Amino acid sequence: MRSPVPSPEAQTSSSTSPELRPNNSGLRTLVPEASTPSAREFRVKINQVAAFLNKRLKPNGRPREQPTASRAERPDDKPPAVKAAKVVTVAIRDCTDYLLRGETKSGVYAVTPDLRSRSFAVYCDMELDGGGWTVIQRRQDGSVSFNRTWSDYRSGFGALDGGEFWLGNNMIHLLTRDRDVALHVQLEDFDGVTAYARYERFRVASERLRFRLTVGEYSGTAGDALSFSKRYDHSNRSFTTPDRDHDRYPSGNCGAYYSSGWWFDACLASNLNGRYYVGKYKGVRDGIFWGTWHNIKQEYYPTNERQSFKSVRMMIRPKGFTL
Repeated sequence: MRSPVPSPEAQTSSSTSPELRPNNSGLRTLVPEASTPSAREFRVKINQVAAFLNKRLKPNGRPREQPTASRAERPDDKPPAVKAAKVVTVAIRDCTDYLLRGETKSGVYAVTPDLRSRSFAVYCDMELDGGGWTVIQRRQDGSVSFNRTWSDYRSGFGALDGGEFWLGNNMIHLLTRDRDVALHVQLEDFDGVTAYARYERFRVASERLRFRLTVGEYSGTAGDALSFSKRYDHSNRSFTTPDRDHDRYPSGNCGAYYSSGWWFDACLASNLNGRYYVGKYKGVRDGIFWGTWHNIKQEYYPTNERQSFKSVRMMIRPKGFTL
């Protein structure tokens, strides 16, 4: 038989619990508690329950650590907004940009003069006069014919890496459109004589303007053959090819007659895209020609031998460029 729980009063009035009272038989029996607990008993029990719960929640007197839901476990918690970083595109416009980034080896590189247009390959000369030159034409052995159509000269032809080539009028236009550009012409004849012509102003217009040439501010040792005279002035002239006549010669096509594409006037004081002759030749002056060369007077008569050039290079870079 389960014993009743002693009341608070019995605990406070006597140290013996439960209280024993004699009965008629002389034996001590347990006196049962009242069936209805008092208000004080309710308060005591409520306090006991509260203490029990508090002990469960605070073991060893320290607050129980509750697991913290991760950010991903909170469905109502949105991740912080991530601000997109602004992407700044720095275009490699020409060979000087490579030089400024530490590239010092001559070779083929990709450039993007205009972010709205595609990139294209060029040959960079990183040695001449501090480097950074974008080569737009090279002649050296006659391995490539320059007797080409308008389309060929527009898109370019030849071998950039070590061979002869014309970069292409579209590409030359993009390289010279938005910057002040200088042109360097380097020549060597078959007698080993070398000279150069430098123009601090050089620009080629778009195809809509027939790739018109603007050139000026000459200096150098080869003479100014691009602005030779009023009659033979290649500046402000449109490009002409054997199949597109834009020159000022009224009786025919200078490009067809001289077998090349060039900024002919009526017709020429220079033609660096002429036929490649090894040594001297006779007949029509359709070879590589620079009309201010040191011994040009020896070719005065049509029957005289004409001298060609062993090597020619045309290069451009921004005007006034220095490291």
